[in-house]
Amino acid sequence: MKIRLSAAVGLLAAAALLGACSKHNGDGSVQKATGHLESAAGDLTGSDKLKHDGKKDEVEGGVKNVVGDVKDTFHDATKSH
Repeated sequence: MKIRLSAAVGLLAAAALLGACSKHNGDGSVQKATGHLESAAGDLTGSDKLKHDGKKDEVEGGVKNVVGDVKDTFHDATKSH
């Protein structure tokens, strides 16, 4: 159990660091990765709330990535004309 708890603490620390970086990064990649780490920590600790919050961040990060891709595509299309 100590190993699982240590692993969960490590994942949460990594998620916190990534979360701090995501405030300065416009795309959703960091938020998605942070969510993945939170979800994994929730699996290790048995915390449904942490798993849920992690999945939510993964989805939000994915949506931000798609929106960013659409904006880039639109910008590129209008720039060339």
